[in-house]
Amino acid sequence: MHLVDRLSTAGFDGLSLALDWKTKSAEGKEPDEVALIEHALAAASGRAYAAHGPDKLDWIGQFVASFNGLLWEDFAAAAATVFRENSDLLERFVGFLDGIIERANDAPDTLTEILPQYVSMASIVEEFAQTGRSFQDVWEADLRPVLFRSSGAFEILRRADAGRFVTMIDQLPHPALVKQCLSSKALQESPQDVLVLLPLANSTIDIEGRWNHCGMAAILLLKLASEQLLSLCTGEDDAGDLNKDIAHFSDAVGEVLDVLFARPDGVELAWCWLENLLRQIPRVPHMDRNNPREMIVDRIGILVHALGNRLNPRRAQDTWIMEAAPAMRQYRVVSALSVAAFTSMASNLDLGAVAKDLLMNTDFELTRANEFIHLPGAPLRMIPGYALARIPDTASWFTSTWSALRFRRERAWRAGRNARGNPAEIMGLWGLGAIEVLTSTPERHDDASRMWHALDLAFREARLVEPKHPHDFWIQVVARIFRWWPQIFTTDLLPAGGSVEAASFDPTVLGRVLIPYVEISGDFMAVIVSLRQAGLTASILDDAIRSMGQDLLNMIHRFMEVTHRLSDRRVWNPVWVEALRRVEAELTGRRKYGTS
Repeated sequence: MHLVDRLSTAGFDGLSLALDWKTKSAEGKEPDEVALIEHALAAASGRAYAAHGPDKLDWIGQFVASFNGLLWEDFAAAAATVFRENSDLLERFVGFLDGIIERANDAPDTLTEILPQYVSMASIVEEFAQTGRSFQDVWEADLRPVLFRSSGAFEILRRADAGRFVTMIDQLPHPALVKQCLSSKALQESPQDVLVLLPLANSTIDIEGRWNHCGMAAILLLKLASEQLLSLCTGEDDAGDLNKDIAHFSDAVGEVLDVLFARPDGVELAWCWLENLLRQIPRVPHMDRNNPREMIVDRIGILVHALGNRLNPRRAQDTWIMEAAPAMRQYRVVSALSVAAFTSMASNLDLGAVAKDLLMNTDFELTRANEFIHLPGAPLRMIPGYALARIPDTASWFTSTWSALRFRRERAWRAGRNARGNPAEIMGLWGLGAIEVLTSTPERHDDASRMWHALDLAFREARLVEPKHPHDFWIQVVARIFRWWPQIFTTDLLPAGGSVEAASFDPTVLGRVLIPYVEISGDFMAVIVSLRQAGLTASILDDAIRSMGQDLLNMIHRFMEVTHRLSDRRVWNPVWVEALRRVEAELTGRRKYGTS
């Protein structure tokens, strides 16, 4: 008798109808009991897979998943349960996976699918064996997407025997295959399962201190833990619960670091993780114009601080930095600076001397500097900023170090675009981070004021001597520090979410600061837009420029007239142009209605 008929005879008409619908027509409205039938079929298939051997039923998992991807979870859970309860069946399953590992090493193309631009999986494996096996090669395994058709079988082993799973996947010949075995939805969504696996993974360092080929799983598990941390609470942060969100994230970070530093290779893994965190672009939540966000949780900053707190400064720090390629040294420099600033493992460190030494004695490039000026939470700006803010009298340190770097800055001027690294731009970006940190700390208002003037002085010099390029770095940093000017120097006049009113402000104070920048140019217009966006009204800006004997409205008119292709989005930022036009319109209205 067919199962449909047997269910009906037993009085389970709903289940009988659902099974018949699922196996035959699948037309019309889906019966309510279909989900129950699907679960039962998936669980029964999982038990059959375990009992009769995957070598005979290797296809059944894909068959179940073809009905509904979620059913594979029921299939895998049922198979893993059988393996946990029957050691003989588990040993037979492990033998089957040993065969897959052997095939993956001998003939990887029989088990994988790759993108058309690659010759073969065998060539990728051979290239890795010859030139790879570094931490970074493993960390970046997903740069070459690979489909490993047997990864699902290894996921079942993970659920049945985590220790064997993490040991066996390290025997695969390429990190892309290991990555696939760690890519199941269940593992991706379970940070606790990742923390169970991380202590069980092979050491990444061999007895001679070299990276161990059979230590890929630990590196990729650490990367997965990092991704899970940085995506924790990915919804928009409620400003009222910001401290709660930070505390929740910090607790999660502590759990991961406890597991990491319990490993014998934990310190070296932590340094490599720290370096890679600094390469990341922060996840910035979507901004709503009607309800702008005041603050976001700097997850990378919190994580870098926590790592630095548990690390000792490296003994051969300069050598370690110079071992990296010139463009990659910037991450090691900031890693070393962050550990010196945040460590609780060493005392009596002269942080100012460490920071100056890193700038003077390590030849490194600063990439994407213009982007990092404005990017919220950019690690290469904010981490040095947090560090410099811990130096006593940050402004004096900045001024003296800027002067000490004069020879190196001159060398960069003469090299122009061919310069390997421009220490002036590096200090400029670090200084922006410091002013941002100091300004956001109310009790350090005086330090923020002194730092602003130190940056202003340095940037004015740089604008005179540094080579000019399209989308110039110095135009942008000058506009950026003026974004902080109202918050520092009009603290008593700038209400939360409001604007400084002209009646309560002496325009000559701002006018004196603007004197070196006043001209009909994009540089000066950028400063005006930045001040307006920071909360100063058009009236205040107008009065400040008038106090110097100039007419701001006329200057904007002249700039609009002489500047070519102002409406070309490829040349000018349309948001910036629109902001300048609004200032022009506000000033025009002020003159028209006689409010001057």
